[in-house]
Amino acid sequence: MKLLIADDQQSLHTFLDKVMKWEALGITEIKHAYDGKEAAELAEEYLPDLMIIDIQMPYMNGIQALTRLQSLPRKPKTVILSTYDEFEYARDALRLSVAQYLLKPVDSAALEEALKELIGEIREEREKSLEPVLAGLQQGESMQPEALAAVQSAFRTFGIRSYSVLTVSGIAPEAAAVKETINRHAPHAIPLPFHTYTQGCTVILGNGGLWLQEEVMQLSRQAAESFDGLRADAGVRIGVGGIGDDPSLLPELVLQSLQAAASAFYSKAAVHAYSEKETPGQWTAAHYQKFDQAFEEKIALSFSREALKELVSELFREFAILRLSPYRVYELTGHYMILTEQMLKRSNRLPAEYAGVPLDRLRTYGTADGLERFFRSLIGEIADDTSPAAAMTEETIGRIKRYAELHLAEDLSLQTVAAAFGIDKYQLSRLFKQQYGINYWPFVTEVRMKKAAELLAGTALKNSAIAEMTGFVDESHFSKAFKKFYGASPKEYRAGAQRHQQM
Repeated sequence: MKLLIADDQQSLHTFLDKVMKWEALGITEIKHAYDGKEAAELAEEYLPDLMIIDIQMPYMNGIQALTRLQSLPRKPKTVILSTYDEFEYARDALRLSVAQYLLKPVDSAALEEALKELIGEIREEREKSLEPVLAGLQQGESMQPEALAAVQSAFRTFGIRSYSVLTVSGIAPEAAAVKETINRHAPHAIPLPFHTYTQGCTVILGNGGLWLQEEVMQLSRQAAESFDGLRADAGVRIGVGGIGDDPSLLPELVLQSLQAAASAFYSKAAVHAYSEKETPGQWTAAHYQKFDQAFEEKIALSFSREALKELVSELFREFAILRLSPYRVYELTGHYMILTEQMLKRSNRLPAEYAGVPLDRLRTYGTADGLERFFRSLIGEIADDTSPAAAMTEETIGRIKRYAELHLAEDLSLQTVAAAFGIDKYQLSRLFKQQYGINYWPFVTEVRMKKAAELLAGTALKNSAIAEMTGFVDESHFSKAFKKFYGASPKEYRAGAQRHQQM
């Protein structure tokens, strides 16, 4: 962060340099000007992020200097220090978008608070400006000069001297949750989540000092464990790129992290570092022909659940050999599920819960192993000779219970679930109580409340996000239901959990 101090009194410059802890505020470069003309010229050349300026100075006063700077492409956030508490000066300062107006003699505490507020605004603006610039890097695009300049400016603003890139898959926490989780384990880290999608995000992991590879790996393992706690079935994986100190290396490190994430997707370890030895392959026309034909033959010609499940395992072994990216695997898995669905419809063997599985549902599985088990489990529900909308059995009720536990955000009403499984809702209600000793709807409520409590205690997610994840129509409905169940509001419950963790 760059600062320009403009005042004609040498004593003020000396005082500020003595009492202000610039480095702690994130200010790494400071220039001094001693009259208004010098301040304007230096600001045009130096392009500071922040400026502290006096009003009454030789050659050109502070208001005139600020007026001259209005043509700059990015004007500095400005604090005026003045002995003049007059409306005319305040009015001119407001017209020139001055952020703070403080009277002399300088109160160092007030100045520090003013600068902290402005620095927070600058960082937020720089981070937002990075999003469109960096989004293309996910597609392997090189940085154009203007994009590189924006990255260099952001790195200076945040004081980043070295950095790595993490690609997180299996869960999509909010940007604030990513930052909070990383800084909980490494307060000195500077995380910048710059691209998020349905079940993952990419993070520039900056450092004001120098990163060591093992330090980044250890932090990534801690973050993965914390993210895993957000959803028990998430299977979070993190791919770690190399370490760089030059912003121009960012596209290369992004691709490295993506390749590492692909390797982590197939690994039992949650975190995987980039290796030049692991180069992803391609799913070719020959692969499509081989497996499309195999699926059609297994279903249409000689249907066998076990044979079809083994074919799914063969498919995933091919994914692993090629080290396809998780995103490609999600697409291909969706393709073969749709193909399987089409073939099964013709033979009347399609389970109700299998129909129309969306790609976003597949992305909830953060590992190839978890995704394979999901695909095989669906096939395991298919009867050899009859439709799964058959007589009620203990196994069917068990499937309904597991379905409810894994789909908390969806419509789990008795009528909807009964229709999805092709059964009578009154039979479902009676047999569920008979098998588990609890009525169906109280069971759903209990599972949702426990998951909500887990998210409140273990994450920084907003109540509205937790309400959505646990199937409530809005935050108000969620809060009332939560208080009724636990005897405490979500806010009170979270505060109590935090106090317990600190003991």
